[in-house]
Amino acid sequence: MLLRLLHVLYTWLVIGAGGYFIIKLFPNLDIDMGRDLMLMVGLIILADWFAVTFPMILVSGGFAVVFATFLVYGGVAAVYVVGISSLIAGGIANRGNPVRTTLFNTMQYVLATYGAVYFYNYLGGAVGERMTLANLVPIAAFIAAYYIANHLLVYIYQLPRRDIFPSITWTDTLKWDALTYLFTVPVGALMALLYGKTGVIGLVLLFIPVIAVQYILRLYVNLELANREMAVLYKVSRSLAVSDLDDLMKLILKEFKHLASYHTGVFYLWREERGYYDPVIIDSSFAHHKLKRMPIYPGEGFLGMVVDNMQPELVEDTRKRKQLRQHPGLPQVMRSLMAVPLVSNNGVVGVIVVGSKRPNRFDRHHLHTLTIMSGQAAVAVSNAILSNRLRLFFDPNG
Repeated sequence: MLLRLLHVLYTWLVIGAGGYFIIKLFPNLDIDMGRDLMLMVGLIILADWFAVTFPMILVSGGFAVVFATFLVYGGVAAVYVVGISSLIAGGIANRGNPVRTTLFNTMQYVLATYGAVYFYNYLGGAVGERMTLANLVPIAAFIAAYYIANHLLVYIYQLPRRDIFPSITWTDTLKWDALTYLFTVPVGALMALLYGKTGVIGLVLLFIPVIAVQYILRLYVNLELANREMAVLYKVSRSLAVSDLDDLMKLILKEFKHLASYHTGVFYLWREERGYYDPVIIDSSFAHHKLKRMPIYPGEGFLGMVVDNMQPELVEDTRKRKQLRQHPGLPQVMRSLMAVPLVSNNGVVGVIVVGSKRPNRFDRHHLHTLTIMSGQAAVAVSNAILSNRLRLFFDPNG
């Protein structure tokens, strides 16, 4: 509870601080440059559309435009271009973020830019011509301060949620974002140099390679993440020979969590003599004792329908599906749900259900990956059940 309160206070502190500097700097903004600055805003929004989206941060080539704006128009213009573009990209072209998150993303960019300008001025950066060798150290400070402040502000914001993104580390984000800076910094400098000779036309033409490189980076990142998922699937396939059924089910939930972390994970096993699916393994800090007393009956409730249909089911937000409000159990307390039946030749031998308290936590890609793993698990569970039956048949007292 205290951690959540601190998180909310931090969020609104960043929003308030960013809003304060926006208002403070407005009298210094040259309105006559409005058309050129809106073009820069448009370029950043375009870069965001092709960005590599991480849970922690958006890796975009837009810094080339931010850097060029600073070099050509100055720090105040850079702050406003970053703020307006982030608000539009995160608000009008929303990625499903709530208003508070959109405002935080906008203002953290504002603070990162303002901090970068501050360090530039503190180190004696030139006010007029900025692209000089004598100005190299202040420019380097501007770049470093923007990069560090941007990641630091988001890192603190994501602290309560770091454990729900196990397949992507913060090191990954820093590495891939740093790769974009190696390309966008020189491009931004060239854009500023060309501006004096060709005007805004040169800026636009030079920005095209940024979009192309960003698209290639997104393909590379997606391939890298796919390789990691394949490595996890391979590990699961090698580990599914575990003979003890309880160990096997715990292993499956553990490996599921490596790909799509959850607040609650339940492994239900078919009890033929009882006529329902028993929650035999529960990985949850929420109402463990209550879930233990809530089996799945075929055809009853949301999970019962999943069993009958023998198809995996994804619920991105339970509050948007009114019929789920009448179903007991996890749909009442979880915002995101995935239910994956373990289908074998003998029918549905079990069900794996994972849930998160946050909406839109899972997507079709997660469901597809977990369905592949459940197919492997179904065979292993069936074999384990058969092995137990044979052991009891040949050794009734064992």
